[in-house]
Amino acid sequence: MTKWRNEPMLPDHVGLCQRVFDAAKVARKIPDDSDANDPVAALVLTLYRHGVWEEEELLRRVLKALDEKS
Repeated sequence: MTKWRNEPMLPDHVGLCQRVFDAAKVARKIPDDSDANDPVAALVLTLYRHGVWEEEELLRRVLKALDEKS
């Protein structure tokens, strides 16, 4: 991973992170009202800020990290 990017997120970036977040929730059957949503969102944003910008790769890494934490 690359160094942390501390730049503003544009609407396209937010949309990509939202799609990955939504896909991760569906893949791991996390309900909308679950306390697990905050850590998933934080994970998506952290990986994105560290340079994982490809949607499929970002989702793959998020799902892998979620599997390691369960």
